[in-house]
Amino acid sequence: MKSKDIQEVLNDSSKLKEFAGLNNLGTLAAKEILKRLLEKPEVSDEANKYIWSNESSTDLKGYAAGEEKGYKRGHESGFVKGAFIGVLAASSAFAAYVFGKK
Repeated sequence: MKSKDIQEVLNDSSKLKEFAGLNNLGTLAAKEILKRLLEKPEVSDEANKYIWSNESSTDLKGYAAGEEKGYKRGHESGFVKGAFIGVLAASSAFAAYVFGKK
């Protein structure tokens, strides 16, 4: 997602709800994830071409792929993963509570 697209989703509550629903997230979690994505600068087209060209190493490609999958700067676990695990844990706890009462 590009910064312009992220900002558009953040400014439109119906698009934010749609984004949250598509990703099985609560609206607040989706909003925080999108805000976090705005903080991270985009990689230029030239850099992307070099990263995925035959001139770059497989380590660099692996690192770039890791960044895309939710790892920030190779050492910080991605916020998206943390938010997803938090939502999953909360959902599991709620389900256990509801089904435990029966």
